[in-house]
Amino acid sequence: MPKLRRAKPKTAARKPARKDSQQYELAEQSKLKASVAARREAEVAHEETLVLPPKRRGDRLWNILAGLSLVPFVWIFTAALFVAFMNVKAGAHHVPFWRSGEFQWFAIGAGAWLAITCASLLVFQQPQPVRAYVFGHEMMHMLMAWTFRGKVKDFHIGSDGGYIVTDKYNFLIALAPYLWPSFAVPVLVAWGLTTMVMGPSFLREPFLVALGVTWMFHLTFTLWVLRRRQSDFHGPGRLFSFALVYLANTILLSGTLLVFAPYVGWRAYGRALAASALGFYDGVGKAFALCGEFIGWLWQHTLGS
Repeated sequence: MPKLRRAKPKTAARKPARKDSQQYELAEQSKLKASVAARREAEVAHEETLVLPPKRRGDRLWNILAGLSLVPFVWIFTAALFVAFMNVKAGAHHVPFWRSGEFQWFAIGAGAWLAITCASLLVFQQPQPVRAYVFGHEMMHMLMAWTFRGKVKDFHIGSDGGYIVTDKYNFLIALAPYLWPSFAVPVLVAWGLTTMVMGPSFLREPFLVALGVTWMFHLTFTLWVLRRRQSDFHGPGRLFSFALVYLANTILLSGTLLVFAPYVGWRAYGRALAASALGFYDGVGKAFALCGEFIGWLWQHTLGS
């Protein structure tokens, strides 16, 4: 703790006694410590996870423009997800994908965790376990900071929230816990390694259940956190953050579904993606054409006369 220095009085005055001076310094240091402690408690209570750089003028405008630029991709990937999987027939009985065994095992895990979350909200007024989520949340921040060669100088993980202090900052570090499901990724890695060694059918159903549990864990806690005032979104901006989080999770979910739904195939998904993109931009073109016709009609019947 650096010592506090006081400016010397400009007018001649009696020099305070040494004992009074020491008491003043101790009181000032006590106030400063109390202020730091209060700020840290506030950071923990609001899950302040990063020390943010000061915002520059114009950052908010750029964040809004960046968020709007992601809207077409949000629409395209969402439409492709439903087009690719909604009508596909799975298995020997050619049932819809949503009634296939793979999706049902996944849905069992997701539904189980959703029931646990509802019970936690009724009993504790918040999802549980918070400490496990905070651990995964801060670990994703730290892993992304290390990826960009940043140093983690301090961190805190507790049931009341957490934070990290790092010398690197960008929107990927800030949004990492929302872009990647912290506990679903290890399940996918373990599943991939097991498939390589033991074959694709080994423990397939338990892995699908575990994937459903961890994915719903990520989804429920993400929705719970998004409604709170998170400092993670202050730097990138809320519009850009929400659009990127939604887009990343949609792409990752599509890739995961393709892994355990081989009857869809990457080519079929690519065709659905291309059709979705063409449909979106065709709709945008028609909307601009209608706007142009309306402006022309307005000019002809009002300003032109």
